[in-house]
Amino acid sequence: MRYIIQESRINSLISKYLDTIKWRLWDIGDGEFDLSDGYMDKSKINYRIKTNPVFDEEYDLIYIDYDFVTKLCKLFSQPDRDAVISIIIEWFNKTYDKNLSLYDDWQYQDEDEEEYDDFDD
Repeated sequence: MRYIIQESRINSLISKYLDTIKWRLWDIGDGEFDLSDGYMDKSKINYRIKTNPVFDEEYDLIYIDYDFVTKLCKLFSQPDRDAVISIIIEWFNKTYDKNLSLYDDWQYQDEDEEEYDDFDD
């Protein structure tokens, strides 16, 4: 039997699921930190404060593990990756008192490179 669940209910379920994870937080200094779900100690979310040297300003950014998003999509039968990422960002903002957006304040983690290596030296 298949149930049709409203989008707001799915959002709530995913957010509650994120609340139940026993997150391990690694403070790496300067207000930046990594979050791991404890499984193999691989971070799922990395929060960074970036500096844009052209405009001499700071901005917040989170790096989200691609496999973690895939896991949530499968677990909640949610084919829309952007919707899941939006829920992760909303949860992160609420949990850690941040103001990140779906449109420009996140990226996928890159396993081949340092994921926080963009403008900073």
